Amino acid sequence: MLSELFTRCLNATYIHTENCGDYAIELDGDTLYLLFECSDGAEDWRNNFDFPARPYKRMEDEWFCHRGFLKVWKAMRDEIERTVDNLLEPEIKNIVCVGYSHGGPLALLATEDMEYLHGDKVMVTGYGFGSPRVIWGNVPEAVKNRLQRFKVIRNVPDLVTHVPPALLGFRHGGEVVNIGSPGKYGPIKAHYASAYKNELSQD
Repeated sequence: MLSELFTRCLNATYIHTENCGDYAIELDGDTLYLLFECSDGAEDWRNNFDFPARPYKRMEDEWFCHRGFLKVWKAMRDEIERTVDNLLEPEIKNIVCVGYSHGGPLALLATEDMEYLHGDKVMVTGYGFGSPRVIWGNVPEAVKNRLQRFKVIRNVPDLVTHVPPALLGFRHGGEVVNIGSPGKYGPIKAHYASAYKNELSQD
């Protein structure tokens, strides 16, 4: 399943938004997929490194996350929410958010958002392949619960999954699932899509 999700994310036709966000929405049977592309330009990389923490409010819950990724998410969130609202029907049972690299934190933010909006009607899950860290500091229990079905898929020893540094207070949300093995790749090559495809095909 993870291999199929990663392939779907790589092969999607993306919509480009303000602040260099790229997303796709695909409907397949009773499942709605929200897909987020990896870094594909200089502005994406500027957003990746724009990582001072910024507050993110969701009603009474306030938590902090990576400023650059939050900026990208906010530029596409309203558009995505409108589209999802128009597509949701009684037959849809699942929303699956998937991102690779730069798209991983966007998938996390989408998972939290979709769980907040639609978690009482559908099952919301999320996957961030090779995802950087996005959460800073502690988060309210309600936010933790909304991210309990989010998974970071890390190909050991992918360097990107270790930034921004934990020493600065950043961490992953949800569960980290390690694939691969130490010594097989260097920290840069472990992040390549080809390396993820190879390791995921072993499952």
